[in-house]
Amino acid sequence: MLPALVQKTMYRLCSSLSTRSSNIESVYLYGSVALKDYIEGSSDIDFLAIVRKPPTQSDIQAILSAHEEVEVEIPNTDIMGAYILLDDLGKKPSEISSLLNYYNKQLHTNGEGADLNPITWWILKKHGIRMYGSELTFDYDIEINSLLGYVISNLNSYWVNWIDRLESKLSSVNLSDHINAERLDSAVEWCTLGMLRQLYTIKEHNITSKIGAGYYGIKELPEKWHGLIHEAISIKRLKPNHYYGSQIERLTDLVALLKFLHLEANRLFTIQMKMIR
Repeated sequence: MLPALVQKTMYRLCSSLSTRSSNIESVYLYGSVALKDYIEGSSDIDFLAIVRKPPTQSDIQAILSAHEEVEVEIPNTDIMGAYILLDDLGKKPSEISSLLNYYNKQLHTNGEGADLNPITWWILKKHGIRMYGSELTFDYDIEINSLLGYVISNLNSYWVNWIDRLESKLSSVNLSDHINAERLDSAVEWCTLGMLRQLYTIKEHNITSKIGAGYYGIKELPEKWHGLIHEAISIKRLKPNHYYGSQIERLTDLVALLKFLHLEANRLFTIQMKMIR
């Protein structure tokens, strides 16, 4: 059973789309909802709409109007998704012939904010939830090497940039400095659970939610990291429960944990690639 806000939002969007355009074949949910880990006020509602033909300017206006109507009626929900052709499922954004993306409460025709990658295709194929239209057969292939390659590349670019920024912040503060607790809360939740998801995928050849990754970390990682991981889980659930009296100490441990996860994920990836070869 879907969370009430997800059900209400997607029912309204699909209804509005269907009355404005005949070009929508199906609408599916993926992301945290499909992984059964949606948290109201903390999670996005991720969807993918399959269109029958490349959207015309009239279709684009109809889709925009449908989203504007939903935003007015249900303003406190974060929804994001793409409109693509059936033949483009499983492809890279650069290979997709026609792509509309609703992101940050705006409809983009240039692919901005598109969340289409091997993780998206994996979740959609294995856990996608049909909300509207025809039931589809997702016959595209997602090779495990492709999934792992994407994850390690993301780890060594996006997540390394996070580590560098946090380490730079740590090196510039002293005991008398004030560290914004709310900003650090955000970094603890986003980075800890985000990088644990990368580790989980590389080690288990599967995908889990952020909360799932947190509990996986508690199970698999040394006990010294458990307090920080518990913090990240509680922040994600919008019920912050802090284990640290010092923000500097918390930032220090966060940087150390992220470095540990980065090294461990790369170590495991290297071993697995050698075994495959």
